[in-house]
Amino acid sequence: MKQKIRLLSVFVIAFLLVAAACQKDDYIEPEKQITSINTKILRIIDNQKGGINIFISVTDQKGKAIKNLTNHNFEFAMVNGDEVIPIIPNGAPTLPSLIISALTMDYSGSMYVDSTSVPAMENALISFINSKNALDQVEIIKFSDTVEVTTALTTNATTLISGVNSTFGPHGATAFYRAVMQGQDDVYALAQNNPTYLPSVIGFTDGVNNLQPYTMDSLLYKSLFWQIPVYTVGYGVQPDTVSLKVIADSTGGAFAWNPSAAGLSTLYQIVNGQLSNSVIIPLPSPISKGRITYRVTATYACPDGIFKDTDEKYFYY
Repeated sequence: MKQKIRLLSVFVIAFLLVAAACQKDDYIEPEKQITSINTKILRIIDNQKGGINIFISVTDQKGKAIKNLTNHNFEFAMVNGDEVIPIIPNGAPTLPSLIISALTMDYSGSMYVDSTSVPAMENALISFINSKNALDQVEIIKFSDTVEVTTALTTNATTLISGVNSTFGPHGATAFYRAVMQGQDDVYALAQNNPTYLPSVIGFTDGVNNLQPYTMDSLLYKSLFWQIPVYTVGYGVQPDTVSLKVIADSTGGAFAWNPSAAGLSTLYQIVNGQLSNSVIIPLPSPISKGRITYRVTATYACPDGIFKDTDEKYFYY
């Protein structure tokens, strides 16, 4: 009997030690049943303190943000060809001090093939607005042949919802790239001198960009030069999922495709969670000027296992 009690005590102590270690470094959510994680470098910016700030989002396999990560969860490196130089952070992670999001809404002709697409889009964006932090700035951009900033960047949810519900026309071609680049201009203007602000564009469309002069290359260049992640949401029968995924993956954003109107609000809530729960970690500045590539490896330990994922992104220093 004494031997059984001793064995049980050892087991309990071991379990508590493992649980304590996991709680110390990681945020535990057993109900999630995590099977994988996804790491994204959203933004890299000079922090005006002799270093850089790197913004990182870590999510589970469903896109839900994993919270309360510490430096123990990350490994950092600069990559130069075959050379990988490890980096030690200058400080602990913090959350962005302000989220700045431009929401682009597709009112092209194909959105009116049925009577549910436009109301579903509008309800999804209202859900996003209602879930934002009171201080976060949001802008509404509507597009078809033309691009219109329906509501400029503001914290006022009532004003934003009125902008979502406002009428827009005519309903012709799809100026998606132009709308996203308008959003980039606007969020960058507010964030350029604030190294703890997180600007982003969330691009909604059901089709293929079919208006010049802007191309995907010009959109990607601006996004990477200004370090603005673009989240893309494909909706409808035949969205250009290949292009939308390239835009998201290349800029540090995320791509989602959900042909179900009922799921759109959930998608926008997930994106909001990714932005608001990203972490900023200060790193030493590069030793030289020019294009610098950073690599981040995140490790997350929880009752479902130990998961690891790596992302890379470059910026111009």
